[in-house]
Amino acid sequence: MKYLSLFFLAFFFTSISNSQEEYEFVGAIKLNDTSFITYQVKFLENNGDIKGYSITDLGGLHETKSNLVGNYSRENKVLSFKEYDIVYTKSEVIQDDFCFVNFKSNSFNLEKSFKFSGNFKGLFPDNTECINGEIILNSKEKMEKRIKKVERFVKKTKKIPDSLKSNYQVGKLMDSVKMNMLRNSQTLSVFSKSKTIDLVVFDGGKADGDNINVSINNKTILNNYEIQKEQKRIPIILSSKKTSIVLKANNVGSISTNTAVIEIYVDGNKIRALTNLKKDETTQIDIFLK
Repeated sequence: MKYLSLFFLAFFFTSISNSQEEYEFVGAIKLNDTSFITYQVKFLENNGDIKGYSITDLGGLHETKSNLVGNYSRENKVLSFKEYDIVYTKSEVIQDDFCFVNFKSNSFNLEKSFKFSGNFKGLFPDNTECINGEIILNSKEKMEKRIKKVERFVKKTKKIPDSLKSNYQVGKLMDSVKMNMLRNSQTLSVFSKSKTIDLVVFDGGKADGDNINVSINNKTILNNYEIQKEQKRIPIILSSKKTSIVLKANNVGSISTNTAVIEIYVDGNKIRALTNLKKDETTQIDIFLK
């Protein structure tokens, strides 16, 4: 009886894990004025329910991450999702004025289709229309296979000099686009429901002597701090509607610019970014309490 119970317990948990699948697609959204903006969606599908996030203008000056929810009907082959909440943005647009993507795709097999496209409707939080356009996405797995194929071609071809082949490392270029860069005089806006968040600072590569100041609402928290590989965790209590965190580069280490990996833990999310600053340059993170 004991072994039978263990069997049913194992079967139960296996069924749960198998019913939940993760999917990731990358590509672009095309606006009605024919302009293109990079776009990524990543979500879990669990018995028809969709939950995940999107990133608009990936790696750009207006990069924005939003939560999304939706549904998938295996019977009708219909995928639908909508953005509903901003996690962070580099845009000056505030949450109430943000245009959220609402999408519905027909004839789409989530398990077999490597790409999907279709029209989307843009809606403000009060459901009034803003801007419409088209979504064009490919699965991340398919995209990575294409990238590797291009890199193999470049490596073998004799039409490109060896001295230039290092410039054609598409995979590394894609990795750099994925990284959320915090540049000089730029502000990253983060939205929090919780009154407590954690800020983590560390060197993601070789420690090269980069030195920074960190201030919160004009109060210095770290002064002449040399970034280490060990993580420096700073708990922050949000006592006002807006909390401003400023990071200043005091020098440039032995390798390139002043770089620090910044992680912000808020509402169960981890926002990961990398500073890219010259001496005396600053970047800012504003935390807005919802």
